[in-house]
Amino acid sequence: MSETNAAGKPIVDREKTAPFLIRTFVKVGTFHRLTQFEDGPLPISEEQQIYTWKDATLREVLTTLRNTAPPTTEYRHPLARYTFRAVYADAASRGRYAQKDLGTVYSRDILGEPGSLISPAPRLLRDDEEPA
Repeated sequence: MSETNAAGKPIVDREKTAPFLIRTFVKVGTFHRLTQFEDGPLPISEEQQIYTWKDATLREVLTTLRNTAPPTTEYRHPLARYTFRAVYADAASRGRYAQKDLGTVYSRDILGEPGSLISPAPRLLRDDEEPA
């Protein structure tokens, strides 16, 4: 049986476990319509592929996205808000696509000093953060 943390989530050994691919479709201003995933071709011009682990936080996912994304001001704005939603084929509804809101991260949560776009905030480099 695998080990779990205080919140009951499995602990992933990142030295022994390979990361997996997440296909992200970034859109400025709003989410993609769910019908874009069901009926038509995927919006691949807005796709960013990243690799991460099962236990990654939204902040880690955002930091990886920002490091791999094109250098546009929308990705790097210090007051930006990033909202995450999972889109998946739902077996309960015969394979139709469903969505689930995952959470929101603000640029100020991952940036260093105000206006710095280069290094993460020092508090994010520490491991002493308590679970929410």
